[in-house]
Amino acid sequence: MDRPYLASLLARIPQATVLITGDFFLDQYLILDRRLSEPSLETGLEAYQVVEIKNLPGAAGTVAANLRALGVNVMALGVVGDDGAGFELRRALGRLGVDTSLLVEAHDRARNRYKKHRTKRSDGE
Repeated sequence: MDRPYLASLLARIPQATVLITGDFFLDQYLILDRRLSEPSLETGLEAYQVVEIKNLPGAAGTVAANLRALGVNVMALGVVGDDGAGFELRRALGRLGVDTSLLVEAHDRARNRYKKHRTKRSDGE
């Protein structure tokens, strides 16, 4: 493949539209600040203090995010819960510019969410 042909392909990316179907999950990161942690009065175990929550699209949503980063128009087709996790997933996809009009809400759908935690570093990261 020569450079001019590759350049012409890359130039057409914003004209492409891709329909992604699959399991859309919410990756929810709880950012902890261990400097604020203290022992629980009830259990004596460390009680972590959440200082920030980051909601990002995961699973098929990761594919959508990667394609949007390349400039591709993306439509999402799948089923999400009609709960807070479903709302936050739609919002996270919307912030990326993904068309979520084909996501179907189901009240009996299990929460599509992975919760993860990260410790906030002292340098602010």
